[in-house]
Amino acid sequence: MMGSCKREATEMVDWIGSLEEPYRQNAIDWLRIYIRRPMDDLQVDIESFLKELDPVVRNYFLIHTRMLLKTAVHYFGAKDWGELSPVGENPEATFEMPPVSV
Repeated sequence: MMGSCKREATEMVDWIGSLEEPYRQNAIDWLRIYIRRPMDDLQVDIESFLKELDPVVRNYFLIHTRMLLKTAVHYFGAKDWGELSPVGENPEATFEMPPVSV
């Protein structure tokens, strides 16, 4: 059994939660295609999916999904993402993804 993916799942849920409707539901619908779960509980369903992936595949999925969600939040989400916001008051912030744990 793979280790816990709770942190990664929580991060994805937070990004999805930052999106305004209808973009939030669009992100959930998009993930449902890949995760193949009902997505009734985002945290549980995403974490379960991530645990089942091979570590290399999980890393690839997380890198690209984070980039997609972060870009979506930039254009369709809340303006305040805290210290990671490229449009906020932090001129040092970038679209760079945080490191992925394997």
